[in-house]
Amino acid sequence: MRVLTLMAVIFSFLVIGCAGPAVQVDDQLHATRAVLNDAKAKKLDKKCPKAYKEAEELQKKAVALYKKCKCADAMAPAKEAYNKAKALCPPVPCPAACKKPAPPLDSDGDGVIDAKDRCPNTPKGAKVNRVGCWIVKGLLFDFNKADIKPQYFNALNDVIAVLKANPGMKAEIQGHTDNIGSAAYNMKLSQRRAQAVADYLISHGIAASRLTVKGYGFSRPVASNDTPEGRALNRRVQIKPIR
Repeated sequence: MRVLTLMAVIFSFLVIGCAGPAVQVDDQLHATRAVLNDAKAKKLDKKCPKAYKEAEELQKKAVALYKKCKCADAMAPAKEAYNKAKALCPPVPCPAACKKPAPPLDSDGDGVIDAKDRCPNTPKGAKVNRVGCWIVKGLLFDFNKADIKPQYFNALNDVIAVLKANPGMKAEIQGHTDNIGSAAYNMKLSQRRAQAVADYLISHGIAASRLTVKGYGFSRPVASNDTPEGRALNRRVQIKPIR
């Protein structure tokens, strides 16, 4: 009878000594088992068998120590098993080939990417051509002419609005031609075209001191001069902002 009583006392001390850590280890083992079960349901045990087996073995070791009431010793393999189970089959980083390239840079926001933009730093609201240069949109001159038709006045008014929105900015009004005729003649013609645009801007409130007029003849085409359509596009006026 005395022996049974003594054994009961010893057992009670063992249980009490393991009770606190046992709850923590028990929770950890349950959490690890849940992760392992989830991994198996997703067939990660087949996809990454080596890592899965290592986690299972650590779990078994922790369970064995737990059953022996070695709770402090059981916690370490229990946590390691959990971490390995959570890290099963990590996602493979996307190689450079599958990553979406960054969109082309358009620093001045004019709709023409920097790689094709011949005229960077276009002011906001300015209309540009296909190479990013500020133009009087739609304004093209008839062959050998420098007069501005009334149908283009609204486009010129858009230029005036941009200049008024940027009162500290000056502008070079640039005239251009196609390549029909001599270089000397076209240089003078391009100057007259630029001056016609400048005169309109000045007559609508833009100070003459803000404008410079320059003709470029046919030295800067934006289209081929081999076709009527290309030559028409080259008979134009561009505007270069000067800040």
